[in-house]
Amino acid sequence: MVMSRLGRSAFQLTVRGVRPVAVAVCVIAGVLGVPAASGAEVSTFGSSLSVPATLDTAENLNYEGTGIALPGSVFHIPHDGADTALWDVAIPALSASAPSAGQVVTVSLEGCARQPSGAPAPLTQIHFQVLSPLPGGGAQVSLTSQPFDIPVCGAAGASGSTVTSYAPINLCVAQGNYVGFNDEGGFVGGAPPQYPAGVPYQVIGAVQGASMDSFIRGGGTNNGSTMAASDRTNHDGFATNNNEELMLQSTLATGADALPVCGGTKGVPAPGSAGYSQSPAGPALRVGKQTDGINHHGIASIAMFCHAGSVCAGSLTLSPLTGHGRARSVHQSFSIAGGKTTHVSVRVPKSVVALARKHRKGVPMRLTALIAGRAVVQTIQLRIF
Repeated sequence: MVMSRLGRSAFQLTVRGVRPVAVAVCVIAGVLGVPAASGAEVSTFGSSLSVPATLDTAENLNYEGTGIALPGSVFHIPHDGADTALWDVAIPALSASAPSAGQVVTVSLEGCARQPSGAPAPLTQIHFQVLSPLPGGGAQVSLTSQPFDIPVCGAAGASGSTVTSYAPINLCVAQGNYVGFNDEGGFVGGAPPQYPAGVPYQVIGAVQGASMDSFIRGGGTNNGSTMAASDRTNHDGFATNNNEELMLQSTLATGADALPVCGGTKGVPAPGSAGYSQSPAGPALRVGKQTDGINHHGIASIAMFCHAGSVCAGSLTLSPLTGHGRARSVHQSFSIAGGKTTHVSVRVPKSVVALARKHRKGVPMRLTALIAGRAVVQTIQLRIF
């Protein structure tokens, strides 16, 4: 959904059509709407979106760049046109990171993808990422949303003042995490090549006192990737971009407005209400129903919640349900810390990947997690997005 900065007080969420994923993506089921305002445990963090996005990812990031010698001249390329992650680390008078653990139910992004004169249509597929700060600066990619599309500047009136809202699927955050913008570069080969420094995603505002970090590398912004502040070159790696602010605002739901997979209680019957049952204490591990995306490396990330005060260590098995007998099972061990939701990466057998390519709705699998002598069983769906 696209709107001006002056008219986003009341709206409904829509998710744009998406194309196949080209980077590591973790996806869990259910498109979420904004929780009801009455009694809602909802807050926002990140940019206030109070200034237009006038800067872009191709020309305005703090890299030295590379000079390409041409007959009679030197063509300067600011940086590689590769996978790029942006995240705010300091915003004047606002919080750049999640104030508490919960579920990001809405991401509002200001800006558009700019198409230079004579260039082919820009790549519009983007993602949002949960980033965990590193002790020495930089961040590690914890989780990546399903793909979305950013509007093209000039199309349907889109500009640096256009705000688009997106509903990521079960984007769980821990306290202190950042929510960042992620693109796939958009370099187009040829003679001459197009978008050598990547598509100019005009999603950055000039804000005195703000600070935005960036990281550029082909295949370097996938789930689990470490984007350390010490990893710097003239054409890729980490950069600090002072007086620049990523125009991205996150809406955070907690408690009764966050799903159990993100540590909340949404949909869980309250004690004494219909559907509530007092059952013996179960294992510390909880796995909710979910749909998980298989990335191009054949990896799926499965969300598991481990209760506070515990360490959940055990083994898991993914087995095909009836009707999908050609799909092989997979077995592996896991160990996750308590008090938060962790996404356990599982390498999916090629037989399951092949079935997922044939069935757009995905392949149902039975997940059995053994922990402390007890089994947690759940049905999950594996899809190619």
